[in-house]
Amino acid sequence: MQSEQAQISDVVVGLTEQLTQRASQNTPDPHNQRREVQAVFADTFNNFKLFYQAALESGFCKARLLSQTSNGLSDVPGLNNYQTEAMIFNTRFGQQPFTIALCESTLEVQLIYKLAIKYNLPIRVRSGGHDHEGECSGNHTILIDTSRIKHFSYDDSSEVACIGAGYRFYQLTPKLAEQGRMIAHGTCATVGLTGFIQGGGWGPWTRKYGMCCEYLVGATVVLGNGEVLEVYDNRSENNGKETPESEILWALRGGGGMSWGIITELRVKTFELPDEIHRFEVSWNQLEKNASDEYVPQKQRPTIEVLKAWEASIESKCTADLLGTNLKVNAIAKEDKNTKEDYQKLYHPCTMYGYWQGTEKDMKQYIDDTFGNIGKNTPKPTVTCTKVGGKVKQAAGMASGQKYHYDHALLSNWARESIADQNVPLHSLLQMQKQAFKPDYDAPAPHKITSKLVEEDGLSEAGYEQLLDTLTSPLIQQESASLGLFSYVTLGAIVGDYYHNLKESETALGVSFPYQKSLYTIQYQTWWNEEIKNKLELQNNPVYVDTNRAMDWISASRSAEIQGAYGAFISFKDASIPTPVYFQQSYNRLVKIKKTYIKDDYNHLRTRKTII
Repeated sequence: MQSEQAQISDVVVGLTEQLTQRASQNTPDPHNQRREVQAVFADTFNNFKLFYQAALESGFCKARLLSQTSNGLSDVPGLNNYQTEAMIFNTRFGQQPFTIALCESTLEVQLIYKLAIKYNLPIRVRSGGHDHEGECSGNHTILIDTSRIKHFSYDDSSEVACIGAGYRFYQLTPKLAEQGRMIAHGTCATVGLTGFIQGGGWGPWTRKYGMCCEYLVGATVVLGNGEVLEVYDNRSENNGKETPESEILWALRGGGGMSWGIITELRVKTFELPDEIHRFEVSWNQLEKNASDEYVPQKQRPTIEVLKAWEASIESKCTADLLGTNLKVNAIAKEDKNTKEDYQKLYHPCTMYGYWQGTEKDMKQYIDDTFGNIGKNTPKPTVTCTKVGGKVKQAAGMASGQKYHYDHALLSNWARESIADQNVPLHSLLQMQKQAFKPDYDAPAPHKITSKLVEEDGLSEAGYEQLLDTLTSPLIQQESASLGLFSYVTLGAIVGDYYHNLKESETALGVSFPYQKSLYTIQYQTWWNEEIKNKLELQNNPVYVDTNRAMDWISASRSAEIQGAYGAFISFKDASIPTPVYFQQSYNRLVKIKKTYIKDDYNHLRTRKTII
């Protein structure tokens, strides 16, 4: 017989084996864990199939419900419709949505959104597709595309245009010009109005008419629960109290895209077009090729002098005919990173882009008055201009028709280096063509952007030095411009007649755009590959030697202290910047509106830079 001790020993061994087996069962198996995650992912793919079938059964047109397996021929050889529609403006991002739903009405947007929520699928919303961080699309999402919602009407009595969410500026401005009217549009022809106005809406009319969001008086939106709401300022109907409609309208006026619902129509107050409009460029320190075949700036005028003269001009209350302007300053290479440069003796290629209401003669007088007396015996800047709009004289007996000329091309190529042949110094091509620009409808291209704004009191002297220091960097390579890689800032004027004369009242709705008192924006940009063929080539392309350093330059500029600068502009989106920085004093109220009125309990209306 087994002794008592031996029996106990056997029991202990058995218990040890059981515990060991249990421990083994409880120890995670990496392979099984991966399979479990894949199983959940498989459920998501299955939910998409159910979504797709339900959308078709509900009557959504199959030809407008694009996926990788159900697409159709496009007009681009070698690509199907899904592939062509998947491209967004910033080609650094190549997302693959489950489907792209090309909606043509509010009802279709409502249907697709509700089905996506029913089947637990994330959504993205796109009109123009110009989100610089690619947040208008996403992998494994339902992409609700509103670019085909294109109804338009204009009411003479209210001077308000009702505009479908699909309009881009080059499509919209001719319709407004037919009425002799305009809105405070932007500088890029292919930008969609809905994203632009929710970001605030800076452009060539800002000094005279303010940001575009100032003119938004109503909208149709699909809320987080799928309900359709008409928003407008109805406080007068409610004893002056805030309402869901008025609060959402306030949020739409500069509070960023997507947080407040899916817009399908905007109602925007218009203004009368001027009798004569010119666009001009004034250039200093143009690049020229030296003996080493490198492009270096001519030493015509120190950058700091150009910058301060431009600032004085936009702050002046005597420059009302300067409707809008920005100043582009190209970054240049700093050869010796250990040497401290004298910022007052730096020469960067500079170009002022201006938008002038009045005659060419008056415009040239303005340029002479503003820049002609900077320094003695210094060459005058290169000036090019062209008439881009105004009243059209009707000949006797001529049938009545459009009374205003308004050229799409005035929207193009504001500071983007898109006309430069790599063998031609910047701007010399403009001189040969005797015009201010070459039409360029902002073809998609890889790029990175970040931003700051200048406070009401302006930069300190240290701030000027810090700004120019960011533009003189060892991260910028001497050869980059000749390869098609361009790094620069554009300074976009906000201050002008509109904000000089803006009088806030207790009854005014106001805007959520938080930078009305800023002098101007500072937009850091790097773009590469201006030859269309090269924009999508990801290998064996000489420009990619320098792109990593250009991206590092953006990061360094974002982090740089510039005394007198603050914040960031949501239209120049950089996902690395915390969301409250974008919205400043408006942030807390915007969060409250999102939580209280948008009816989006699970935050379906979200991207990385939505309000929450």
